[in-house]
Amino acid sequence: MKYLPLLVATVAAAPAAETTVEAKPFRIEKSFSATLLPAKPVLVAIEPEGWADYTIEEILPHGTAVKKGDVLVKFDRETIDKKLEDSRRALKSRELTLASQELAFSKLEEETAIKLEAARRADKIASEELAYFTKTGRKVQEEDVLDNLESSKRRLEAAQEELKQLRMMYDADDLTEQTEEIILKRQEYTVKSSELALKHAELSTKRSLEVALPRRADSLTTDAQSTAIDLVKAEANLPRDLEVARLSLEAARVAAAREKADLADLEKDIALMEIKAPADGIFYHGSLDEGRWTLGELAKALTKGGKVPFIKPFASLVPTNADLGLVAHVDEATARTLAKDLKGNLTASGREDVPLVAMIGSVATVPAADGRYRVDLANAANGADATKPKWPADLNLAAGMNFECRFVVHQKDTAITVPVKAIQPAADGTWSVTVKTADGKGEPRSISRGRVSGDKVEVLSGLESGQVVIVPD
Repeated sequence: MKYLPLLVATVAAAPAAETTVEAKPFRIEKSFSATLLPAKPVLVAIEPEGWADYTIEEILPHGTAVKKGDVLVKFDRETIDKKLEDSRRALKSRELTLASQELAFSKLEEETAIKLEAARRADKIASEELAYFTKTGRKVQEEDVLDNLESSKRRLEAAQEELKQLRMMYDADDLTEQTEEIILKRQEYTVKSSELALKHAELSTKRSLEVALPRRADSLTTDAQSTAIDLVKAEANLPRDLEVARLSLEAARVAAAREKADLADLEKDIALMEIKAPADGIFYHGSLDEGRWTLGELAKALTKGGKVPFIKPFASLVPTNADLGLVAHVDEATARTLAKDLKGNLTASGREDVPLVAMIGSVATVPAADGRYRVDLANAANGADATKPKWPADLNLAAGMNFECRFVVHQKDTAITVPVKAIQPAADGTWSVTVKTADGKGEPRSISRGRVSGDKVEVLSGLESGQVVIVPD
């Protein structure tokens, strides 16, 4: 690469912190490293649904050439296989239990309706029985009891009268026949039986009127009250019990669905226990993403017995014949000086003999999290398009190679510069320097400042060659 001669106005050092301005060439260079990376790397990462133990059993060495379908990483699956077997067994048990709960709930719905109807019917019957007994039944039974007592009295009176008539009839005859005696004795027995029946009737009547019927009234009242209470409880508790059973069934359904989903996730995660190459290429440890090759602490994990992170790529595959491009990450000051299509010098580490030309493809306008700006470059040797770089065949390119980039971002044939610390800011936003006058005193002089290179700042106007500038300590 050839550069035009530039004159820079530099300040010659003078005693007592004084410098004399003189014109000389001036230029600003920016140097930074760039890494050769694939435009579309295949990132190797795992995003399991639920399984959390991915312990490496086998992993190919970094830089291994692979064919499509080759196993890149194999994880230990002994534990997940056991978990899968246990989960399938548990799900089967859960489904059987759920089926029983479904049947039990269905029958409980039927039983609840039956029990509610029975409680309402019992309450209605008890109320009707009490009402009937109070209005009609008790009076009828009292009348029946008294009628039975009266009948017993009449039967006794009739038997006694008949016995009296027989005796009067038989006493009229001087001689009583045997048949007549039998009739008389039978009638006497009838009288005694009627007397006993009357006695029993009197006792029964008293019992019925004083005990049985009042007890019956109390019993019917208690039954009516009890069935009313039972109905209130049934109407409150039976639907509540049914709702509790419904919620329990719903919880069982949800639990079964979750177990089924967990099993499905686990079966998906099984597929991650072996990661195969999707294409021919070179296997890299670490991530070739976001314009960086990131390995760091992963280097310790990517070995037998190590555990890989989730979601974040831990390895990459560079497909055969992948488009490789240069990517750099520079500080803000450098990023502001780089413009699209700017060309500069490109040097491969260890192959400084190979002439290469770098060209700026794009510069990020927003910094990354580390505060640096991404710069995409290309080898533009022989006027090649930056989007279609050409590389010497003997350079043996590989993703991850580092190159040194140097760009001239500013140059002038003649320029005046002073030390950065010689200029002072003013309140109105302008700048000034102190110029030594003929009488040896210092005089402030307003200047227009330009770019900065190292400890020198370009002065666009306000100074002339030969003037002496006082530099503060």
